[in-house]
Amino acid sequence: MRIHYLPIIPIIKYHNTQLFEKSSISTHMTIYFEEAGVHTEEVLHLVKERAFQGDISAVLIATTKGTTIKAALQILKNIKDNSQKTVLLIAVTHQAGFIKPGKVELDENLREDFENRGVKVLTTTHAFAGVDRAVRKKHGTWQISELIAETLRIFGQGTKVCAEITLMAADSGLIGTNKVIAIGGTGRGADTAWVIQPAHTSTFFDLKMQELICKPINF
Repeated sequence: MRIHYLPIIPIIKYHNTQLFEKSSISTHMTIYFEEAGVHTEEVLHLVKERAFQGDISAVLIATTKGTTIKAALQILKNIKDNSQKTVLLIAVTHQAGFIKPGKVELDENLREDFENRGVKVLTTTHAFAGVDRAVRKKHGTWQISELIAETLRIFGQGTKVCAEITLMAADSGLIGTNKVIAIGGTGRGADTAWVIQPAHTSTFFDLKMQELICKPINF
């Protein structure tokens, strides 16, 4: 597996330093995986490193079968925010009926185990699907929410997932407006993580994709 490191490095000397006298410059490390796919452990360790800075209120993780949550429970331990509160882990599953009517993919015993270990498990309507998807399937007419999803996918499936699960968690009342980290992937596992300023679906354009922690180059 090839990993590309892209540090955002502040330039020390300029011919015209006045351009930056009133600017606040910070540095962050972005990691690029050569290919999309299962990079779950690497992603979780990168998220842990970023979350230890103390300004993250929750880590949101997209999950289908619970595998990524199991890994997160091992890696993302004892992370606290600036007020010394433990950072909340939120598992966001596919909505009920995603693969067939009435079917919830996450095993109920796993859900109970995760909740007993302090994970909030959210199963709700996908922010970029819902009724709009029904219209497309029946009439072949694309609606706004799915067009937004397709647009976000130009950065990779994981980026679209990160934005979507943040909206879903906000609409469900599990998070407020404080910064979160969202983790998504391409198919199975995780390959993407963002620091996000949350918003509700009704205020979608207030959502801010603030820091890219990692993503695949090829997807």
